[in-house]
Amino acid sequence: MDALFIGSLTLSLLHALIPSHWLPFVTIGQTERWSLRQTLTVTAIAGLAHTVSTTLLGVLVSLAGWQLAENYHDLSERAIPLLLLALGMWYLMQHLRHRHGHDHGDPGAAGMTDHRKARSHSALLLSLGLAMFLSPCLEIETYFLGAGATGWEAVGLVALIYNVITLSGMLGMVTLGRRGLQQVNPHWFEHHENLITGLTLVVLALFNFFIEF
Repeated sequence: MDALFIGSLTLSLLHALIPSHWLPFVTIGQTERWSLRQTLTVTAIAGLAHTVSTTLLGVLVSLAGWQLAENYHDLSERAIPLLLLALGMWYLMQHLRHRHGHDHGDPGAAGMTDHRKARSHSALLLSLGLAMFLSPCLEIETYFLGAGATGWEAVGLVALIYNVITLSGMLGMVTLGRRGLQQVNPHWFEHHENLITGLTLVVLALFNFFIEF
């Protein structure tokens, strides 16, 4: 049980430090002018979707064996890179549109600002939540498999450790990341925010295509 506890704790902590689990929230939150509280809320919701899908898969693995996770591997391996890539391309398009339309005002746009912001926030939350839900941590499933052979108490322990450590780690990294971005010249970031966010998401997507976590 000690080995199960230590292994789950270590893997969960390392998992939370993966850039694709917190950097998109930092860059998107800065670009969308979210407060730290809003950014952490979105991170918590998307992170919970991630840990819930991992836990659900883990329970099934503990019952049905490792083969279930192997069959799911290809889908989860492609889901998050594709969604990150789509979000990244959207932000790059916004950057290009901003450059072309910088000198053209829209007198009717002001009345639609709040509505568009709300719609954008909901769409981003859905996209990020879906990306995280479809990419469960497969490495921790080995501990669920071992816990399944020990009993439901061990399965519950692995699930508790993974959920608490992963969510806490993601929130902590987002907080540190936000503080780091505050050191960047806000005027410079304002003119390059969509480009920075888009490139960050595209690089993470490409990185995830070739690096298996």
